Amino acid sequence: ERGCYVGVTCFPGFDNKSFNEQKYTGFKKSGFSFDEVTCCVRDAADLLFQEHAKSVSSSADECKTTFTLMTHDWGAVVGHIFINRAIEEQSFTQHKPDRLVFFDVLMFPHPKSNYRELLRGCEIYERTKRDSMLTLSYRIAFATSFAALKYISETVGLIVMAILSIIVFRILNLNPLQNFDGEHTKECIQDPKHFLYMMYPYYQMFKEIFKGDASVFVAAALPSDLKEIPILYIYGAKKNVMFHDYRSVALLEREEREGLSDSRVVRLEDSGHWMYCQDQEPDVCENEIRKFLKGDREVSSGETQSRL
Repeated sequence: ERGCYVGVTCFPGFDNKSFNEQKYTGFKKSGFSFDEVTCCVRDAADLLFQEHAKSVSSSADECKTTFTLMTHDWGAVVGHIFINRAIEEQSFTQHKPDRLVFFDVLMFPHPKSNYRELLRGCEIYERTKRDSMLTLSYRIAFATSFAALKYISETVGLIVMAILSIIVFRILNLNPLQNFDGEHTKECIQDPKHFLYMMYPYYQMFKEIFKGDASVFVAAALPSDLKEIPILYIYGAKKNVMFHDYRSVALLEREEREGLSDSRVVRLEDSGHWMYCQDQEPDVCENEIRKFLKGDREVSSGETQSRL
């Protein structure tokens, strides 16, 4: 669209080109913490606003525009942290997203919200033991593999990754994804060394939990005011387990059903984890995002819409 600034970013070390140029030695051997990645998103947003400010001859802090944050997978975890820090820590950033789009991952209801009261009487799906096994097994395998890379060597990390992947995905058949997503998964593991390094978020997650300081995940929640900052959540149903908190899904569905905000949930029956890719339902995703961005807020002539 005209007048629309779009920033595309990813976790440090996830980009194929930069990784191939630097190998993992060019990045932090321990990977990056969620706080560091959240700050990366903030810096990327600042750059986006600076570019917009140049076009309207104003400072990045003064330019008036809308800002939509779209994230997928681990990026959605960081997206939750970013929005809550933007709301609660004025010194963190001047650029708070107006709208949020999360793909396939949705975190917890905000702990300070009255979600329990709002959802009283609602039937919320309870995860089964197999759901929990599907959710935990591959995460433990990936975190352990990265730990072997970090503390021993790359060779040992690759061996551990191969052994645990065979146990989890082939012997125990605990793959959270279906074969439907297989081709996109293969693209991620063309270079096993790169794929091994990309496991650092799993390691960082368990590191925070085991050291007894999971405070970073307290911020990994929905914003408390969904009317002020509405959320579009799009997820694919063709998976063996869902990557969302069912209470949060119920909250967003309630917002839409009762017309409380522009928040809504879109379930794509014929898509998996990579629902926006060419062989799944990219057109549906695009149309849903376009409708969500229009919302009830009209962008007046001369204003642009920045998206990250």
